Amino acid sequence: MSGDQKDQPVIFYSEETTKAKQIVIQHKKDDSMSDILFHVYDKKSEVIAHTLSVEELEEKLRKKEISTSKHEIVPVWEPPYDMDLSQ
Repeated sequence: MSGDQKDQPVIFYSEETTKAKQIVIQHKKDDSMSDILFHVYDKKSEVIAHTLSVEELEEKLRKKEISTSKHEIVPVWEPPYDMDLSQ
């Protein structure tokens, strides 16, 4: 059958990776962001990692160096250089 599951690749995402992607997608929708970085803090507000790209964040989540149950992931957005902020 053409709609058979065997024809489709199966991709598994961890819960943390899925949450990170949801954050990115939502912020892109909300703010029309072109670039987004992340800071990661522990529950005591200590910096765990800073200025992570989406790819770097996903990698750290995959390696379990960062966990959404132990850390707070904060998206950081900087406007592109050509964006006029005076409007």
